[in-house]
Amino acid sequence: MRKRNGMNRGKCGRAGYGKRAAAAGMMFVMMFAFAACGKTTDSGEAEALSGSCIDILNEVYAQADLDESMRDAMQYYEMTTIDADMEEYVLGTDEITYTDSAYSAPMMTSVAYQCVVLRVSEGTDVPKAKQTLLDNANPAKWICVEAESVAVESIGYVILYVMGADEDVTAIKDAFLALDE
Repeated sequence: MRKRNGMNRGKCGRAGYGKRAAAAGMMFVMMFAFAACGKTTDSGEAEALSGSCIDILNEVYAQADLDESMRDAMQYYEMTTIDADMEEYVLGTDEITYTDSAYSAPMMTSVAYQCVVLRVSEGTDVPKAKQTLLDNANPAKWICVEAESVAVESIGYVILYVMGADEDVTAIKDAFLALDE
């Protein structure tokens, strides 16, 4: 039996060179493939948010620096997806196309508050969608009460749209934006 030490290659002193070159080439391609995994969107932002919009909104609520009275009140808030019948009331428009949604608001109360998370399709003009929400926001849509603040923010193709008291809107917006860190 002959010992395999590289000296017994006969005329073909480069036996296995093609396989090594192919393996090195594959490693090179894989490095670039894995580097591309941190993809960016057309808007230049990292697509950092995964999961359903309801999951994202639950995470925002868990991380938001809300006072105790707001947290207590939130246990009675409805959280659902937006259907065609409520779209115009919630968003103020039917001009935004989205693939997933979450809507949170008090069920039967005189509190002026709503929070919406929308996932729009890749390729959507996110700044335009955000401006459409702002242009159509109606902080006085509730009976006898009015929201103090409106905020619209985005991370990649996920948009947060919130109306309510200044401190609550700020806390929700900050918690949402922290998801991108």
